[in-house]
Amino acid sequence: MIDWKAEVEARREALLGDLIPLLAIPSVKDAASSGPGQPQGCHSARALEYMIRLAEKSGLHTAVIDGLVGYAEYDAVREKRRIGRSQREYIAVLSHLDVVPATGNWTTPPFEPWIRDGRLYARGAIDDKGPAMATLYALKIVKELGLPMKHNVRLIFGIDEETGMTCMDAYNRRQRPPLAGFTPDAVFPIVNAEKGQVNGRIERIADVTAGADGHEPADENAELVLISFQAGTAANMVPDEAKAILMGVSDERLHELRASLQRYSETASVQRSAVRLDDGLVEICVKGRSAHGMEPQKGVNAGLKLAGFLSRQSVDAEARSFLDCCELYFVDDYLGERLGIARRDEETKELTVNVGVIGYERGVSSSLVLNIRYPISSDAEEIIGRISHCVGRLGYRWRDITVKEPHHVPRSHPMIGALQRIYREETGLEPELLSTGGGTYACKMPYGVAFGALFPDREDTAHQPDEYVDIDELMQATAMFARAIYELGNLDMPDVRQS
Repeated sequence: MIDWKAEVEARREALLGDLIPLLAIPSVKDAASSGPGQPQGCHSARALEYMIRLAEKSGLHTAVIDGLVGYAEYDAVREKRRIGRSQREYIAVLSHLDVVPATGNWTTPPFEPWIRDGRLYARGAIDDKGPAMATLYALKIVKELGLPMKHNVRLIFGIDEETGMTCMDAYNRRQRPPLAGFTPDAVFPIVNAEKGQVNGRIERIADVTAGADGHEPADENAELVLISFQAGTAANMVPDEAKAILMGVSDERLHELRASLQRYSETASVQRSAVRLDDGLVEICVKGRSAHGMEPQKGVNAGLKLAGFLSRQSVDAEARSFLDCCELYFVDDYLGERLGIARRDEETKELTVNVGVIGYERGVSSSLVLNIRYPISSDAEEIIGRISHCVGRLGYRWRDITVKEPHHVPRSHPMIGALQRIYREETGLEPELLSTGGGTYACKMPYGVAFGALFPDREDTAHQPDEYVDIDELMQATAMFARAIYELGNLDMPDVRQS
C-alpha cells in the first residue's frame, strides 16, 4: 500500500518552488516575437523549455517537436523488453503551458504569482500550468519509488491549446498514439465526452452601393456616426471590455447619451463611461465580466452589451448594418435560438454561442468571431449552413470556418473503470461521468479523457481575472495523478491500431 498523499506532501515545497517561476512566464501566443523554433512567440517557448529542463533533471527522456510541443518519458519497461523507442506502448498525460490573455482587473499582477489564504494566484494557475506541474511531480513519485510498470508513461506539454491545438497536430504527425491517457485540464471526476466546436468569422461583404470612399450613402437622419468598435481578443473568451468611438455628438446630445447609457447599464449589468475626445469625438466604454467561451452564460459580454445599446441610437447606415447583425442574432442569446441552431442532448447538454471578438472600422471592415460548442448528436455542416443563410440576409458572410468534431470515450473502456475506482477511494465521492463544452487535449487521443484538476463545486477561475489554484487541492490532485499513472501503467488496454 502506498500513501500517495504523504509522498506528495513530502514534495509540496519543491512543487510550489518549481511552479511559481513557470507561472511568471507570460506564455500568451505572440506572433510578433515568433521566430525559428518559437512559432508561438518567445514567452511560450520559454515555458516549454523550462518544463523540459525540469523533466530532464528528473531523469526523464525528453524531446521537442517543431517548437510547439515537448514530451518527457519514463522508460519503465525499456530494460525488460529491449525494444526500440518507436515501438513501445505508452500511457499519456497531456497538459498545456500556454495561457489566454490576462485581461480584466487583477488584485495582483497576473504574472507575478502570489500566495494568499491558501491559494496561488496567477494566470495559468488552474489552466493549466498548476495541473501540468502536478503531473510532473506525480510521475517523479512513481519513478522515485521504482514501481513496476507494464507500459511506459509520457507527459506531453503543448503550447497552442488555447488557440488551435496545432501543437498536438504536430505531435500526432510524428509520434504513434498512446494506448490511452488523460489531461488534467477540466474537472473531477472524469470527463469522457466533449462537445464539438465550430469557429469562424462573420464579416461584411463589400456593398456595391457604397461610395468611392467605401462608405455607405449618407443617412441624413442619423444623429451619430460610428467610427470604430472593438471588443475581445480571443474567440474562446467572453469579452469583458468594449469601446466605441462616435462622431457628431453635441454637448447636449452627449448629456442625453450618458443618461441613456446609465439607464441601459442598470438593466444590462455592466459598467459604462462616455467621454469626449479631441476633434469632436466621443468614446463609449462598457465593462462586463470575462468567462470561458464554453460557458458564455457565466460572463457578461461587454461587446454585445455595447452593440445592444448602440443599436437603439440613431446611427449612420453603415453602422446600422453592423449593429443590426449583432442585435438580431447574438445580443442576449448564447443558445443560438435566433440563428435557429439551438440544440441539446442528454450526454453533452446545450449548444452555446460565444462572440469572442467584435471589430468595426468605418469604411474598412466589420466582423464578429464566433466560437460555437455543439452537442455530440448535432451536425456541424447543418450549423454552418444555417448561420451562413442567416447572416447572408444582412450582407455578411461566414468564413475562415474550422470544425473540431465531438469526442467520446465509452464507459466500457478499462481506463474509465480504473479512474472511477481511484477517485472513489481517494475522495469518498461517487465518480460520475461528465461532459464538457471545453475542448481539451483529450480529443487528440483515440482514448483520452479529462481527469481533474478542479474538484466538484469549486469556483472555476480559468480565463478570468484573479485566476487561482487552491494549494491543498492541487496537492490532493497530484496524489490522484500519481496513483492514476501507476495503475494505468499496469492496465491491459486495447491496441489503438486495431480500434
